[in-house]
Amino acid sequence: MSERPPLLWDLVRMVIKMIVGGFVVIGLVSCGVATVAGAGASAGGKKVEKKAESQFIYGEEDSDNAIMQVEIKGPILTHKPDDADGGFFGSLIPVTYGYEVKEQLLKAAKDDSVKAVMMFVTTPGGSIVGSEAIHDGVLAVKAAGKPVISYVDTISASGGVWSTAASDKIFADHGSIIGSVGVNFGNIQYFDDPIAVDGGIFSGGIETRGGVKTKFIGAGLGKDIGNPFRPMTEREERLLNQMAEEFYVKFLDHVVENRGMDRQALIEQHGAMIYSNDFAQQYGYIDDTKTYQETLAYIGQQIGAEGDDWKLVSPPTIEKTPFEELFGARVKGVNLEQAARIQHSAMCKELTAGPVAMSTQKLVGLCGV
Repeated sequence: MSERPPLLWDLVRMVIKMIVGGFVVIGLVSCGVATVAGAGASAGGKKVEKKAESQFIYGEEDSDNAIMQVEIKGPILTHKPDDADGGFFGSLIPVTYGYEVKEQLLKAAKDDSVKAVMMFVTTPGGSIVGSEAIHDGVLAVKAAGKPVISYVDTISASGGVWSTAASDKIFADHGSIIGSVGVNFGNIQYFDDPIAVDGGIFSGGIETRGGVKTKFIGAGLGKDIGNPFRPMTEREERLLNQMAEEFYVKFLDHVVENRGMDRQALIEQHGAMIYSNDFAQQYGYIDDTKTYQETLAYIGQQIGAEGDDWKLVSPPTIEKTPFEELFGARVKGVNLEQAARIQHSAMCKELTAGPVAMSTQKLVGLCGV
């Protein structure tokens, strides 16, 4: 019987040792961290939790003038799902959870080391509930006597405007688009006299002009609103329009109150249109056009920092053990493609469940409805 080549066999053994050794080291380190935490917990019989600390991003790391960068990126949703902590791969689709951002802002308001907040905004809008939650957080920071400056990178539409309207100043980088003060209730689809559906209504094809009939079984007047096999009744259309108008009026009040914009101009001229920098500034959506660096320099001046004596930090995060970092919550036998589909489905489910501060174009682009 032929022997294995010595060099190849030695290489195989070395790789095996490295893998096994790696798991041992990770286990020891994790145990060590747990032991230290346990020792801390035993002191005085009190549990000692891992401290959440802000992460340094840019500037003078030793400066006492911290500017916290809070991000609104992608569609704005409401609450962060329990299984959306990112894990090893992080979020596969950039989204913003309004109540998570609100919590970050509330902590910034109470943190004496944070002198100001910069809202980094690049969003097409989204949930009204999530947008209002962020607005509440902005008010809390301002109530603590700290400036809130919003910086728009590329786009701040609908929910982005709602979220940041109360900022002390709103700047947009060159080539950005801002605006779209309006409310979207989504499209109620109706197939006129369908005769065949191939592969499902939304994933396959449908042929219309007589033949296929449907009957909704349920209770409650209008419970089947949105049934794609019948048109809306006049009453249903009127009620939906009334709800959309209610949220639109609240949006108008919100922008007029916080930005001092002309209400009649918003209604009769601007509507839900989006604008480039110059027009956005002229109409009052933003205060000026500034780059990222220029915005930071402006904030430094507002907090009385001498020269570049400031640092940019991110909101606090709980540090993870090496084992948690390596084997994050997302590594559960679900491949990346499946995880992306799950996350996209959850996002669109929320965005199409009710009124949103997002344009039809963006909603269709994201969710196909």
